[in-house]
Amino acid sequence: MTSSTLPPDNRVSHGGIHAANNTYSTLLQAGRDINLHQQEPLPTEPVPPAEIDAVRRAWVAENGEGKEIATAPEVLAMLGLDERVVVIAGPPGTGKTAAGLRALSELRPVLPGNSGPRLRLRLEHVLPDWESVEKDKFFLPAEHGRGYLLDVSGESMRWEKPDVTARKFLGQAEILRKRGSYLVVVAGERGWPENDPVLGRTVVRAVHAPPGDRIARRHIEQIYPWVARRGWLQESVRDVDRRGEESDGEDRRAPLDDLLRADMHPGDAAALARELSRISESGGTVKDARDLVLRWRERVSTVFRETQDSADDRALLLAAIMLEGLSPAEVLAGARLLLGDQKTRGIRDILTGRDLVTRLEAVQAKSDGQRVSFSHLPGYPAAVLRHFWRQLSDIQPSLIQWVKQLTAPKGLGAGRIPQIADLLAQLAVDESDLRPLDVAQSWATASDAGQDGAARLLARVARDPALGPEARTKLRSWAGQESRANATVAAVVCQGPFSKEYPRQALTCLRWVLGRGEHDSAVSLAEEVLRAMGSDLRLLPRVWDTVNKWLTEYKQPDDRNHVAARRAVLSLLRPSAEHPAAILLLANALEHSDTADELVQGWSAALSVPTLEAWCEEVLTAWAEAVADGVLDADAVVEVLNRVIREHWMTGPLSTFIAGRAGTGYTSQSVVDLRERLILRWNDPRPTPPGGQIQTPLGPAIASEDDSAPRIGTEDAT
Repeated sequence: MTSSTLPPDNRVSHGGIHAANNTYSTLLQAGRDINLHQQEPLPTEPVPPAEIDAVRRAWVAENGEGKEIATAPEVLAMLGLDERVVVIAGPPGTGKTAAGLRALSELRPVLPGNSGPRLRLRLEHVLPDWESVEKDKFFLPAEHGRGYLLDVSGESMRWEKPDVTARKFLGQAEILRKRGSYLVVVAGERGWPENDPVLGRTVVRAVHAPPGDRIARRHIEQIYPWVARRGWLQESVRDVDRRGEESDGEDRRAPLDDLLRADMHPGDAAALARELSRISESGGTVKDARDLVLRWRERVSTVFRETQDSADDRALLLAAIMLEGLSPAEVLAGARLLLGDQKTRGIRDILTGRDLVTRLEAVQAKSDGQRVSFSHLPGYPAAVLRHFWRQLSDIQPSLIQWVKQLTAPKGLGAGRIPQIADLLAQLAVDESDLRPLDVAQSWATASDAGQDGAARLLARVARDPALGPEARTKLRSWAGQESRANATVAAVVCQGPFSKEYPRQALTCLRWVLGRGEHDSAVSLAEEVLRAMGSDLRLLPRVWDTVNKWLTEYKQPDDRNHVAARRAVLSLLRPSAEHPAAILLLANALEHSDTADELVQGWSAALSVPTLEAWCEEVLTAWAEAVADGVLDADAVVEVLNRVIREHWMTGPLSTFIAGRAGTGYTSQSVVDLRERLILRWNDPRPTPPGGQIQTPLGPAIASEDDSAPRIGTEDAT
């Protein structure tokens, strides 16, 4: 990647619309630094303070034999020698991510233009927003004074052309050097071309992981000292009763020391320390702490053994997990729904059976009569769910169907959708199984809460380094299927955090949905989501550039992407207070002829599709109303539409808009006023320059869509 292919670092300041509506004026003042024609890099997010704190304060530098683990020091040494891109390769469980963060956090570079003391880098995770890392064109971020970490360990072994991919990453080194920034790439055990003398030059191989037990201890000592004060990690603890005499309770000796294992995954060890702190803060017992270290295996096995002959109690356990926070009676109703038990129990059975609270306590739930809770056992519900999923696998289809019933708009668990989404996301990641995601289809078509839950569920799984690539592929597959439920869930996910974390893939999903043959509810939702993305000041340049590329790439009317691109244009051009993409685009067009050309091209493309005529009329009317309300600049609207009229005078929607339709009983004053403005400008006696093109404040008229040359991008595939 040469310097000419990198995104420009200058941002052009744009003027705002001189609108009478102060609300919109404020909005456009906030968005006037938009550069619609800048190539956007991959998205990033700050490394959480807890992660940085862990690698700085609780670092374990030795392996089980007391020898230094060389990964982080070797990376730091390479970065210190001004290597701007360093790769850490190795199997999972070797602490690669932590080593990369440790090295970046320890680095104290001299930043360009900074004559003061050496400063710490700002650490950020780079999100792998591509469909194919080898085929897609993308830019890596390169802001000033950053330490970037890019994790591709979940996909590097599947690269077909690893040398091509490696060059894409390493080609960023020069621009990083200019900005005083660094990139650490975390790769899998295989995939990166380490044997290549150039591409493998900056590879550090992670071989040894720090012992998990030592990581847990260090985190507790340095970050969660209140846990250390409980004495749970001492080799021997004897409890002293109130009289000063030792107690011989079996849970008092060697509380956790014998359970911590050196072979724990580093991430699991850090999570264990955090969960032990929650146990301690909630007043948990030594037994609770021991069970937590064992991931609740013993307690779950005991519960399943004791309920072996009771489907009622096992159903009650599942219902308590899904409906935590509800009353015991509601949990019981959820259990009966799972069993399909609609029978009314006889009075004899009711009077002789165990009371409900006792049954709940037998499966480890707490109840105060008003609500059922597992807050005293963090991680226990997830462990139970894993046990059901893994050991009683025949229940999986019924379990998914039951969750759909529970979370229906009037279901018992309708208010618990976010929590249930989190449980299912964790189950999918823990089991490397995408089947728990199937509930998202019914959620997406059910309610607003269901849509939020579907977006939450899929976005969380999509972020997982191991399962994420497969989840994102599945999402794109759903977007292109005939099933309305699948298409809807794909659009729903794009309205949540997924669109900010993976905007390129979100736009691909929306394009597939927008290309559906029938303009159904899935298409309407995709249009709304696209408008929302386009109204985000950070996403608008990427959205607008992508939609314009669709217009030039998909010109065959029988291609579903053809109508998708034109629906996308009309979606963005519809002005509204909630989704002001059209307002921002018109304001930008006043200062930049490129944007004006693209608006004309977009209108021309949409007007050429007969099936979109009614919608074109609606958007034209919306523009007239927006001009009347002072939302859209009248001169900008007139200039754009008059250029379109010169190319599409006889096109149905424009002809109807200008001349009216026979039999129409009423035409709004806003439409009449805009017609008058267009006619007056059309008859403007301004001279025509040589060449025959009419010069306007928004630039010259452009050729029709079929004759226009596509805009040449600045990025390079390699």
